[in-house]
Amino acid sequence: MNNLPIKLNWKYKQPSLLGLYFVAVKYGEGAGVYDFLEWDGKKWNTNYAGEVVAYVDLQDFKNSLEVEWPGADSGARGKQKSKKISSDDSEPWSPMPE
Repeated sequence: MNNLPIKLNWKYKQPSLLGLYFVAVKYGEGAGVYDFLEWDGKKWNTNYAGEVVAYVDLQDFKNSLEVEWPGADSGARGKQKSKKISSDDSEPWSPMPE
């Protein structure tokens, strides 16, 4: 398996919506981790001693990936790719793109 660099559109202010986010947690100079954490509207729900320095919402994170459907390499179900969905929350009930 090859590792590919993924450039994320990191956000640095507190999220405006409750939910699960992909975050970067900093522990000091040169130390940190990536993880998925819940934002409860006031704080990150975490046991980490470090500080959340940036985040992306899960839809932006998913849209940054080009993931093949399980078994697609065996030809069992044909090649299927994930669809990119807008992360614009201004119209949550808009139709999904084809």
